[in-house]
Amino acid sequence: MTEKNKNLKIEELSTQIRNFFNDSTIKKTNVFLKKKNGDWNQFCAALDTIGDTCLAIQSFQQDPNDLFIKNPYLATYGILQALFIQQDAVNYLKISLFGNDKKIDWGNAKYAELAKIRQVRNETIGHPVKTERKGRKSTYANDEVTSCMIDRSSLTKDGFRYMLYMHSKTESKTIRFSEIIELQDKYLGAELETVMKELQKEEKQHKAKFKCEKLGELLNKPSLYQVNLIYGFQWNDHLAWPSFDHYHELYKKIRKGLEDRFGKFGEAIRIPGTHEVIKKLDFVFSKIETFKNTRKFENYELEVYIDALDVGLNELKTHLAETDKEFEV
Repeated sequence: MTEKNKNLKIEELSTQIRNFFNDSTIKKTNVFLKKKNGDWNQFCAALDTIGDTCLAIQSFQQDPNDLFIKNPYLATYGILQALFIQQDAVNYLKISLFGNDKKIDWGNAKYAELAKIRQVRNETIGHPVKTERKGRKSTYANDEVTSCMIDRSSLTKDGFRYMLYMHSKTESKTIRFSEIIELQDKYLGAELETVMKELQKEEKQHKAKFKCEKLGELLNKPSLYQVNLIYGFQWNDHLAWPSFDHYHELYKKIRKGLEDRFGKFGEAIRIPGTHEVIKKLDFVFSKIETFKNTRKFENYELEVYIDALDVGLNELKTHLAETDKEFEV
């Protein structure tokens, strides 16, 4: 693969993050539950924007110079703005996943190279007429305000020259697009690697909490009580209702165990198939519990629900086996 057609590191990592996030046990649900705060929309938009800006940058790299011949300013403005937007997208991605404590501090020396790219964008095409370096209190007399003029004759796909005017001096600067694209891919790639490692760490820690708790074992342990004993209600078998109570208590433990792993039912978006089984069993257990307490039922009516209970519990066993396997660390 030639350097010209090489995929950006950022693009590959953002795809890995998307896939890992979608397969996560509870992280996706937790971010979704903060939708009212904008975190979910911000996360989705950030990932899409990272991908979109990668397409823009790669299109710029692969262009045979036609774009610059036709409209050099549009190409220049476009690539610098794409780099700036991409940085913001990575920053907002981190915030949506981990909170404001994990946001990028552009003043930190760790992000010096990325900050330089932001500054180039600001002073050349972001705010060329007047760029304030320190906010609203910037003063021209202290060289905190700059004005910029791009040398039109220097505009090429490789880069351009520009003059930066301040109170005490004038600076001539040169930008090389390939250099800043490479730097951005390196440093933003490192940020996304950190994001991926943090997601993996959270996932591992979450799964580790349940590695010794096998939900499937709750239904597979040998017991005096059996579902078929519940049919004994017809001849007042003393094990009939205790058998029902036994399975009802096991079910409550299993239901809570699933919520601890994947989030509350009705909110969790990771296990829709299991959720459907749970909804059916919630209904069946509720019906049989009512029959038990009121003793108002036809025999065949209760038998139908016991049949459904047996089928539902067997179906649940399959789902629990898959869950236990997923939580093996």
